[in-house]
Amino acid sequence: MSTILLIVDVIFFLGAVFNVYWQSQIEIRSIYKVSSLIFAAFIGAWLLVSPTNQLSYIVMVALFMLLNIMNGVGGVGEKKIVLNGFYSGVLDYASVVHVTLIPIEIDGRKPKVAVIFNTKRPQQVEMNFNISYKEMEKYLQKKLSNDASVEVGQI
Repeated sequence: MSTILLIVDVIFFLGAVFNVYWQSQIEIRSIYKVSSLIFAAFIGAWLLVSPTNQLSYIVMVALFMLLNIMNGVGGVGEKKIVLNGFYSGVLDYASVVHVTLIPIEIDGRKPKVAVIFNTKRPQQVEMNFNISYKEMEKYLQKKLSNDASVEVGQI
């Protein structure tokens, strides 16, 4: 059992290093995905019910909680799009074929934009940002390939 926990510790540690590297590349941060934090709190409370003195288990739980908290961070970076949520990862700009920008403008509040990335494989990724759609459109025009289209939608 201890060997399995050590292997899981190493995998979680490598996942944390992966997240730190790509999250450091983010140029425009998306709004934090709170569902990751709620999931981390739920799992953390559940794991507190069964305490143990085994160091590899404690490290595994700590890294698992860290990964869940880190998975709420996402945005668009210099090289790739950093996805947020439970299945976070990175998305290459070359794989994006269509982007829909949905401006969210409420009087007296900062402008926001919901961005939907459609990829070559049938996948949609949705992220929200605290900037105007014009700023996001200008940024994405520099990063996306000429084959990718950008559409401004509405709510």
